[in-house]
Parts: sequence; structure tokens; C-alpha cells
Amino acid sequence: MSPILHKSIERKARRIDDPIARLQYLKRRMATASAPAALWNYRKLPAIGLVLLLAIVLSPGYKASSAEQSLPPPRIPHISAPAGASVAKVWLVDKSNDFETYSNGLRIDDRYAISNQSRLFYPVYKRSAVDPDQPEWRSEPAGIVYHTTESDQVPFDQGQNGALKRIGHQVLSYVRQNHCYHFFIDRFGQVFRVVEESDVAFHAGNSIWADDQVVYVNLNSSFLGIAFETQTQRGQDLASANPAQVHAARVLTEMLRSKYNIPAANCVTHAQVSVNPDNMLVGYHTDWAGNFPFLDVGLSDNYGAPPASIYAFGFEYDPVFVHATGVRMWEGLTLAEDQLRIQAAARGLPISKYRSLLRKKYKEVLAAVKAVNEARENDHAT
Repeated sequence: MSPILHKSIERKARRIDDPIARLQYLKRRMATASAPAALWNYRKLPAIGLVLLLAIVLSPGYKASSAEQSLPPPRIPHISAPAGASVAKVWLVDKSNDFETYSNGLRIDDRYAISNQSRLFYPVYKRSAVDPDQPEWRSEPAGIVYHTTESDQVPFDQGQNGALKRIGHQVLSYVRQNHCYHFFIDRFGQVFRVVEESDVAFHAGNSIWADDQVVYVNLNSSFLGIAFETQTQRGQDLASANPAQVHAARVLTEMLRSKYNIPAANCVTHAQVSVNPDNMLVGYHTDWAGNFPFLDVGLSDNYGAPPASIYAFGFEYDPVFVHATGVRMWEGLTLAEDQLRIQAAARGLPISKYRSLLRKKYKEVLAAVKAVNEARENDHAT
């Protein structure tokens, strides 16, 4: 699809005021067209990917009225969980200076672990009435965000052992230096602790998620970050991770869910939570946009959950995101837009007006969250 045609689709989509009709239009157009590679790549690659692709090649407030506050919170549909989606009991079996082993077979390499800003307390907001002036405060991790490094890949073959180990070490060194994630899973399925679980990792950036109780804004503090050394291929039905990585993710996820009582609904991908406040679009990063192996990792398929960024704060999506996600996230997008429309109708507001009010509220919440983060950074510096 040419850039001109892409722009034409986007312009027509924005003229469709009804969000459900807009999504249906985008589905029809994107189902028979391919997004241009340049548009896909710039949205898919986080900063680490851009750096590593070079380095590896070159080196060996809106206030709701009382009536509005009484409305029920947006609905998250029930998704039947597969066997193993409940929290299993996992405990530490042995610990040395270099490694930890757990009862489910998980082995974590601690030799590269570093500290960062302490998590301490982070704000969350009630779904029933998001108020930037009245946050709740929590200190334990509430969820997990799965990432891909988008770093250089060589064939996973015995003859490539040297290159696989060299590139994996380079990626690990980079994510450690930049405090990118809490855990890193290399291509051999080895699990490395990067940033201590008690501290903040800079993995999610501008991001939003919600469970059945609260809304989380900017998930660096509230969610743990797990990165797979891999690239997500557009349109794949199968995971980009190999079986060793998927198994490692499963036992690591089991341990973290057991340790922090993390619900399956709060185990999500970067593409599901990433947002861009500058243009109010979801999917600023699209790693694991449509082919994360939720079931194989022991979770329910969360792609059908409606993104809170849309129904709680009025974000939108563009054709690039619709194409990148594939059909698995379309149900969630439809549910989020449907909830937005219901909420606007309940308040007697046009969708565009209601979306503007939600966006104003988001800016207020974002400012409050940034103030907390700046205070944390200052404490860490001193």
C-alpha cells in the first residue's frame, strides 16, 4: 500500500465519528492491504532496537459530576482461562551469589543484576471515578509487561553458537546499562535478572492498563518488564520466541505471579499498553502486537481485553496499529470503543466532546504521575 493510499484511508477514517463504524472501516481496508514497511518499522522498534541494529552490525483535569461518578466502571469481558492460568505455588529452593533456583524448575542468573530507583510507592486510580487528586498508593508489582528486544537475529542453529552467544551478551550488556527491563530471556532460554524487582525499570514508558479495580498510568513502577531476545514478525500466527524461551517465560511468570499474587489479566504485552501522549494514539510501540503465546505461557489470551487507554482516557488508533495487531486485538478495540460510546451516551454527550474531556483528565493524571516520578528520581540522585 502506497503512503498516499495510507493517508487517504486515515483521513477517511477520521471523518467517521462513530468509533465502531470507524474500526469496521479500518478492518475492511487493512485486511486487503499491507502497511508500508517504513511505517511498520518506525512504530515497532523501541530505542533499543535502533541502537542494537547499528551496534551489532558494526562491532564484532475533568471532574465528574455526582451522576457521572455513580455510573458503573467500564466492563472487562470474562475470558475463560486455560488450565494453569490460576496462580500456582512456587517457592525459592536455593540461592547463591550467582543463581537462584525455584520449585518449578526456574533458574535465574543473578550475576548481572543491578539496582535502580526504588519503587517505593506508586499511584493508581479507581476505575469507577478516575481523579488525579485522589490516587491510591501501592508498592508491590501489580502486573507484567512482555517485550521484544527487536535486536539483530541470526539463524537459531548449532553452527551459529558463537554468534548467538556474542549477540546475546551484547544485548544483555545494553539492557543492563540502560536499566531497560527486570528480566531478560536470551535465545537459549536463559533467564537473567537485570533490574532488581524492588526497583523501577525503564521498560514501559508512556503506558496505560486497567484491571477490574484500578487504572495504572506509566507502568515502569507498577509492572515488571520481561524481554525476549527476538523480533516480532508482522502477521505471524506463531510466536517469534523459540520453545526454550517460551518455557522460560512460563516458569518465570509462574514464579512472579506466585510471589506477588499477580492476576492473569495484568499480564500483557507492550503493544497493549503503549501510548503516545503527543498525538493521543495507542500503540507507540507494537512489540508483541498480535502473536504473544499467552496460552503456552500459562495465561488466558488477553488480546481480547479492551485497552483502558481508549475507554478511560480517549485515545484513538490509526491504520498502522490496526494492521500491526492483526485480528486477535480487534475484539478488544471494538469493546473499548463500544464502552466509550456507551459512556458518552449515558452523559448525553457527543463522542467527540466526551473524548476531549477524557483526554483532559489524562493530561492531569499524567502530570501527577510525572511529579511522583521526578520526586523519586531526586531521592535516588541524593
